[in-house]
Amino acid sequence: MGKKKLKKQNLPYKKQAESSKLSSLLKLFDNRKKKLQEPTAKSRTFSFNERFLALKERIFRHYDTCCYLILAIVPVIVFYSQEWLTHNPWTTMYMGIQLWNILLYELLFWGLFFLLEHARVSLSIGTIFCAICGYANYFVMAFRSAPIVPWDFYSIKTAASVAGEYDYTLEPHALVVLLVFVLVLTLCQFCRLKLDRRLLAIRLGAAALILLLGCGYVHLLHQDDFIEAMELDNTLFTPQVMARKNGFFVSFLMDLRYLNVDAPEGYDPEEVESYLAGYEEEELESQAPDIIVIMDEAFSDPAVLGDFTTNIDYMPFLHSLQNDDDENTLTGWLNVSVKGGNTANTEYEFLTSGSMRFLPAGSIPYQQYIFDDKDSLPSWLNSLGYESTSIHPFNSTGWNRDQVYEYFGFDNILFNGNFYEPERIRKFISDAACFDRILEQLEDRETEDTPQFVFAVTMQNHSGYSEEFDNFTPDVEVEGAAENCLLDRYLSLIKISDQALENFLEELSYSPRPTIVVFFGDHQPNDWVVSPIYTINGGSVDDTTEEEKALQYKVPYLIWANYEMNLDAYDESFEETSAGYLGLLTMELADLPLSSYQQAVAELQEEMPVISTQRLVNAAGEDITSLEGDSYDALKDTADLYNRLQYYMMFDKEVER
Repeated sequence: MGKKKLKKQNLPYKKQAESSKLSSLLKLFDNRKKKLQEPTAKSRTFSFNERFLALKERIFRHYDTCCYLILAIVPVIVFYSQEWLTHNPWTTMYMGIQLWNILLYELLFWGLFFLLEHARVSLSIGTIFCAICGYANYFVMAFRSAPIVPWDFYSIKTAASVAGEYDYTLEPHALVVLLVFVLVLTLCQFCRLKLDRRLLAIRLGAAALILLLGCGYVHLLHQDDFIEAMELDNTLFTPQVMARKNGFFVSFLMDLRYLNVDAPEGYDPEEVESYLAGYEEEELESQAPDIIVIMDEAFSDPAVLGDFTTNIDYMPFLHSLQNDDDENTLTGWLNVSVKGGNTANTEYEFLTSGSMRFLPAGSIPYQQYIFDDKDSLPSWLNSLGYESTSIHPFNSTGWNRDQVYEYFGFDNILFNGNFYEPERIRKFISDAACFDRILEQLEDRETEDTPQFVFAVTMQNHSGYSEEFDNFTPDVEVEGAAENCLLDRYLSLIKISDQALENFLEELSYSPRPTIVVFFGDHQPNDWVVSPIYTINGGSVDDTTEEEKALQYKVPYLIWANYEMNLDAYDESFEETSAGYLGLLTMELADLPLSSYQQAVAELQEEMPVISTQRLVNAAGEDITSLEGDSYDALKDTADLYNRLQYYMMFDKEVER
């Protein structure tokens, strides 16, 4: 009985054990199944490599396309990076001008590619070249606040001699740009595209075509119509603004048109030298008067453009002198070669007795052609025993005056740093303060018997005229024009200059020394300042005849003396003259001897009393545009002789001082 009970108790236990064992085996099987389904590290690596190789295969399948894409993109990145070193091209350049710049960079990089056949090499060379140019321009801008221009290569030795004196620390943004250039160069190393050498003829043909397109590109940049259509800036006075608006390389290429001056047809330096040797240079025999020349910034009388009425006379003193018959006061009109700017060109004509008519349009001799000592009015007066002084109440580097005045032989050169707490009108040193500085210079002469020549270029009336100032309240109003227009402000400034001139001449009238004062404007203001005059007269400043256009280049001049001048030198031909002749007239009125070149130009003045970029007039008052036959040939021959004389004095004559 006990055994049966035991069997009944053990049987269920065995079944339970067997069931538990089966369950464990099933669980183990499931775990192993799961592990088998999971990829091993080796299989995972194999799977990743497969995907990478597949991607690599797809890339290599389109490798050439990727390289061509890099060839197209890198020039764009390089352009913006290079420009970003000195300015933000997105805010300073029109989109059309940006695209025009990008085209230039594309031509450069693709030209290198077809020439060198290796994409990696051409991309690297192009990027490094642009980076070097960009950083060179970056440092030049930092050192002198002006970009690199073609004529800088004339003074590269001087630049190299002082290069070690500067600090070459990069600003944060320049470091970022440097990093971009490094990344671009790194990208270029992956572009191993190479053109087939068997296609050498095609490759060189493509390079030649790109070179031809590049020449056409530069040619367009030298066309005034294209410059106007593209809205490119060609204001050489502000090269830094020009570079910001146009792009560094485009501005540089635009400047190339002004780099060289071709010798006149039939020019022979020995013939010119022999011609000038035929004039005898005399010595000073009488007491020499002090000569003060004031070229007043933007001083003009807009009444020459058309009739208009103002609430008060904007030029009462000069108008009174123009209507006066005082023998010691001469007035007339000066034909200048510039309008709205480029002051230095009027300055050049007066001081050298030359003419801008014979130089490339838009060029600035001070910046482009004068790199050593030149014969000039101050250097000739120095030889006669004068002490010469230049005064300009603004920055010394404008138009390279600090260098040019030395080349012209000025003994003393004064800029805004030589003024002590001067009066200012708007933000510029006033004409009155400039005139006071002239009086101080006359008192500081080396000896009592030393005659003085002072040449002053003022700044008070410089554009623009839209900004308001606490120290300037316009009081001239033009009837029929908008209230407080630019013309009102401009004429109000002229009125202040006119009053300062009256006070200055009154002061000199008491001087015991004989003194001659020459006063004239350098140019008229920009068209948008005087446009109301055309509107009042029923016209438009944008629609003018050739005669009306010539009037935009006329400014008044005044010659005054506190003693009896040699009026035998003056005739009616000087009532309307040119800037290059005015210095000669001053010399003759002062009864001073002329140099051989000045004598030759004085003779040409008798046959050609007016010469500028706008006009060429014969002794009968006839403009060359209205002449034909013998009259035309005679006037042209006179101008050609003048051209040869000027070229010799400017480029071939060696001056030792």
